[in-house]
Amino acid sequence: MAAINGDANPTTNGHSSIPPVTRIFSNFTANADTNLLTDQIRASLKEYIIDYIGVTLAASHSSDSTVSICNAVQALGGQKGACTVLGKGKTFTPQFAGLLNAALGHSLDFDDTYAPGTLHAGVTSIAAGLTQAEILGASVDIDHFLLAVAVGYEVTCRLGRELGNEAYARGFHNTATAGIFGAVATISVLKNLSADVIENAFGLAGSKAAGSMQYLENGSWNKRLHPGFAVHDAFLCVALAEAGVIGAASIIEGTFGFLHGYSPKENKDLDYLTSDLGHRWEFLLTSLKPFPACRMTHGFIEHAAKLGHDKKKVAIDQVRAIVLSLSPNNVSVVGAPTPNKIHPENMVDAQFSAYFTTANSYLYGSDNGVRCYEQDRLHDSGIRQLSDKISVVPDTSLKQFGSKLKIEYEDGTSDEVLIPFPLGESQHPFTRDQVNDKFFSLVNPVVGEARAKEVLDMVDNIENHTVTQLLQLVA
Repeated sequence: MAAINGDANPTTNGHSSIPPVTRIFSNFTANADTNLLTDQIRASLKEYIIDYIGVTLAASHSSDSTVSICNAVQALGGQKGACTVLGKGKTFTPQFAGLLNAALGHSLDFDDTYAPGTLHAGVTSIAAGLTQAEILGASVDIDHFLLAVAVGYEVTCRLGRELGNEAYARGFHNTATAGIFGAVATISVLKNLSADVIENAFGLAGSKAAGSMQYLENGSWNKRLHPGFAVHDAFLCVALAEAGVIGAASIIEGTFGFLHGYSPKENKDLDYLTSDLGHRWEFLLTSLKPFPACRMTHGFIEHAAKLGHDKKKVAIDQVRAIVLSLSPNNVSVVGAPTPNKIHPENMVDAQFSAYFTTANSYLYGSDNGVRCYEQDRLHDSGIRQLSDKISVVPDTSLKQFGSKLKIEYEDGTSDEVLIPFPLGESQHPFTRDQVNDKFFSLVNPVVGEARAKEVLDMVDNIENHTVTQLLQLVA
């Protein structure tokens, strides 16, 4: 097994034990063929695209950060073009269309997740694919578009898997840092770029890969912008590479490269990272979110509702304590016992609070959507009282998004549940009916039921349509 130790500085040139990851990914991206699109890949991509459109359209009209971000894009001249932003029209330049489509897709924290990499892959891959396909026009073969999105997903997910959630301890947001490479791959497939050009684009993207977890300090909107920055800069890196600009060699596996610099994870498996490309599709492990909150909290949201609200056992004074268990790295993201976690004052802090999401679900149920982040709920005395009875503890036996929930009652009884997989993972699946229900709940208020059904039907039968036709429906 070829590996990079998290604290080592391997030399790649002339070191046979280190696979040339960047070159392998570049060749895969350059040579990917639509024959790779299996029925399973097509079906999964359709669900991911449906979900992406739903959360993006909803955010275009309801997210509290949307107006400010759009105003900034307009001030920068980003609305002097002909590219589509979902829910905002067809007046944007490519880079800023990519930025907005990705930022809006992530603004509600309701977008798809890939558990082994602790990231959201679709928001960069789909946003980049839609914009690049629109630039190329109606002649773009729809299978070519689907292939490009699949390759972008795959590059992002494979890189995210090797970063692991250990990267969060170093302060990096995998969605963005891995996502820029996936966005570059998606754009490159659609443009039929050579492996040499793609390798330079990857090399340049390594200097643009960013996304700081410091947003947790105050619930800032940085997080929502992270995938937007990644797609915006992916267009820049591809354009520079096409113009002949030389990017850093071995940017992924190198001594000062991406994997070493962005994650302290021990013994990254570069053989697994690069093996069976086009045959073993990691991105098919991507799951859809039932709740608009950090995926790390989803087990608590589902089961707190079952133990409290759904059983009508909601009296706060009957609860002595609630103990929530997560992997140590996940505790640092959603379970730190800080004031803005225990009693959040804004949507982002609440979405990343195991305390708030559990208390809200126990008292009000899990089917709240973004309603639970309105000010009356954030300042709800019952939620705050129950949150004060919650503790979050690390448990090294828990992996990825697994969790444990224990509720101790004043009468000496208790309820305890182990949640190895939150709702939406393949082991605890989100059904197609649930995908549709989520889509309509998000899209109907924006475009109406008739248009929503038209969009859903078009994606389900995307082989008979073009990206241009799809974007006309969601502009």
